[in-house]
Amino acid sequence: MKLSGSFGTRVRELRQERGWSQARLGGDEYTASYISYIESGRRAPSPDAATFLAERLGVDPVTLGFGESADVGSELDIVSYLVLADRAFHTREWVTALEATERAEEMARATDRQDRVWEAQYLRCRILVEKSDFSEAAEFVLPLCDGVVTSQSVTVRAEVLNLAARILRSVGRLNEAVEKAAEARRIAPDVPRRVEAILQWCASCAERGDLPTSMQAEIDELGDLAQYLPDGHLKGRIYWYVGNLQHFLRDTEAGERSHAAAAMMIRGAADLVLWSRVQRVIAHFRMTRGDLDGVWEQLEIAENAMRLTGRASDLAELAVEQSRCLFLLGDAETARDRLQETLMSEVFSIAYPSRAEAFELLGDVLLSLEDYSGARKAFRNAASDYEAIGAGPRALEAWRYAANVPER
Repeated sequence: MKLSGSFGTRVRELRQERGWSQARLGGDEYTASYISYIESGRRAPSPDAATFLAERLGVDPVTLGFGESADVGSELDIVSYLVLADRAFHTREWVTALEATERAEEMARATDRQDRVWEAQYLRCRILVEKSDFSEAAEFVLPLCDGVVTSQSVTVRAEVLNLAARILRSVGRLNEAVEKAAEARRIAPDVPRRVEAILQWCASCAERGDLPTSMQAEIDELGDLAQYLPDGHLKGRIYWYVGNLQHFLRDTEAGERSHAAAAMMIRGAADLVLWSRVQRVIAHFRMTRGDLDGVWEQLEIAENAMRLTGRASDLAELAVEQSRCLFLLGDAETARDRLQETLMSEVFSIAYPSRAEAFELLGDVLLSLEDYSGARKAFRNAASDYEAIGAGPRALEAWRYAANVPER
């Protein structure tokens, strides 16, 4: 018996036409979760399940795309959907891109093309990251790490592990991110993937509060690996991260030189998202050393770029830095209002480093406004978030801030 690549789509359409829930369609035989997997193409139904669904919907199995007359999607059909997904990905048409990956995966499963299934899933993860749906991306990327296709190639596995580390960092699962990046670093077959693994490892360690001095070996290795890379974004990211650590180590001059090199190599014309992040980070470190001249304008330029890219997470993190700038410029009340509004956004609905840092900044702002109860609560929220993401040293520091807030 053949299974059409559109089987799940047809089941979903007929179910919705009848106004049924997935649980109702499954009846006493199949759970709503199982029906969901079939409709999304993540599982192929058994012959018994396909026949059951056809009977429940009152149609012939062939109508659903099951049986001798079913038209199995060809390789060209699968590729066409992957191409459509990739094009929609680059034009930021998220709904179209995701639907195309789902259709490509559904058809690939029906023809037992596991390589194409992997390709569709990997592309979906990338789309979800750019869309800022990090929680959903985490659900997809972890099974991908141990998939059949992934295990067949060291290069592919290193690529997936690096993507997993990036996604896990974004949802505050820092210890898991460190583990994935460490494995990617261990098996990386080439310089670009090794560099990416070290960058993800260092960023995850820093976000959970590890001392910068504990990463000196990695900083040195990044410097060595940089000489094998052409000037461009990956090399620029090395200078970007090394500059961050140099600032943490209070080597301001070296940090400024590294950040300047990063800004030269990461060009907005090639990647506006990455360029705007670099501008935000450079502005952040300028503020930490008390250099406020032109920082607000620099943040405005970054904001204009970020609004063109539409990344909600980037805009939320930028809003925190703008609040920091307002606070340092003496406008604590506006900074407070902006922080409170940002913390209520959907982006900050889960605990991750940026939300904890926003709570910590809010505590400082409220303390300056003599709102001691609010400041104490903000520091405690920061501490709880740091604990939730495995950032023990930063949690301890936030608890100390809360304890030192005056009682009056």
